[in-house]
Order: sequence, then structure tokens, then C-alpha cells
Amino acid sequence: MNSLKMAWGALHYEFLMQVRRPTLWLTFLGFALLLLNRSLIGGMIALHAPTLQLAALLALLTNWLAPLGVGIFLADRLPRDRRLKVEELLNTLSGTIRMRMLSKYLGATLATLLPAFLLYLLILGFAVWQTGNFLLIPPGIVCYAVIVLPGMFFVSAFSIACPAVIWGPLYQFLFFGYWFWGNLLSPTSGLPTLNGTALTPIGTVIDISFFGISSMRGVAGPSSPLNGVASIVALLGLAILALVALFKFLKWQQARQ
Repeated sequence: MNSLKMAWGALHYEFLMQVRRPTLWLTFLGFALLLLNRSLIGGMIALHAPTLQLAALLALLTNWLAPLGVGIFLADRLPRDRRLKVEELLNTLSGTIRMRMLSKYLGATLATLLPAFLLYLLILGFAVWQTGNFLLIPPGIVCYAVIVLPGMFFVSAFSIACPAVIWGPLYQFLFFGYWFWGNLLSPTSGLPTLNGTALTPIGTVIDISFFGISSMRGVAGPSSPLNGVASIVALLGLAILALVALFKFLKWQQARQ
């Protein structure tokens, strides 16, 4: 019971530390100004897709930029602890490294996902206002969970783990380039890209596999639902592996001190 209280306290601390950052909210406000565009959302509405497919398209639209913000803002969690000497303080507590790491991951991730989810609700609400179709809301929530969250947890895990071994600003720079190369670059562009594979956290493969989208950013569809399942399993599995690797590294690092 004491361990659970400590884990909850650490999670609560990480959540508040992250959610109170003004730059986090200002960044997602900027994303909202870019994505709440009549031509973007109106173009999707003009396709006259069924309600479920329109909800899936809106979830994918949110994912163009939201995971980019999530990854960049989470990349400084461990470096900031070191810079502010919080890591040394935490090492004096009785909680295990695993508990602190999971609390940090869940607390910081949930806090960063809050403005990302509110951004999606704004986009969904704008589409409901444009179409007058309130039936968009229930499938919209389902689509967010299925299309957006697996990639978000994938991005969050690597954005917390990688800066433990490489310079944080370098990771942020590389992640920025990776996001556009591996998720938004069309596979038909002539350049190799991860877009269209199971390792596409933007959710394109999940979108065309589960919701019957004909094509999206050069990725042909629809495809078998098994491809969508494979993408979700691959993204969440790699997220877990990244966290396990981080735990092993932090344990090794503490043993050397």
C-alpha cells in the first residue's frame, strides 16, 4: 500500500510538472490555429465519407502535428531532472527505479496528451458544427483511442528513453526530421520511408486497415484489419522495449555511482 501511495505521488508530481508548462499549451494552441482550417476540414467533409470514416480522417488530421509536440516536450524530462538536481533527490527515496520510471512516463505522458486531446476535441467539434452531425462524436472518441493513442505511447516512450543516452536537443532535432520523413513523406516519392509500414505512429496503416480509407498520403488502402492489429502491437511492443531498456540503463547508471 505504501508503494502504491509513493507511485501515485510521483505520478501526480510528474503530471503537474508537465501540465503547468506554458510553452506546452502555447504550442498546441499554435497547432490548433494551423489545423482548424476550413479548407482542411472542409475538404474532408466534402468527400461525403460515412460518419465512421470521417471520424477516422479527423483523428489522422490531428496526428499530423500533435505527436510531434508530444515527443519534443517529453524529451527534456530526464535531462531536466539532472539539471535541477531532482534526480539526486529521488535516488535518496525508498521507491524503486522501476516505480519512479513508470511514474515519470505515465505522469508526463498523460499531462502532454491533455492538450493534444483537447486539440482533437476542437477539430471534432469544428467538424460537427460544419456538418450538423452530432453522431460524429462517439466514433470520434473510438477513432482517437485506436488511431492516435498507440503512436502517442510509442513516441512518448522513445522521447523519454533516448535522451538518457544522447543529448536532448540532438534527439529533438532528429525526432523532428524523423517525423516528417517516416510519417508524412509519401512512399511513392521515390525516397525510402517507414510511412505505410507497421512502424508508422501517425496511424495511417491503422486508419486504412480498420476504417476502409481508400488511400492516405500515398499509402494505398483499404487493407486487411490484420495489418492494423500488427501496427498497434508493433508500436506498443516497441514502447515497452524502450522502457525496459531505459530501466536497465538507469539501474546500471545508479550501480556505478
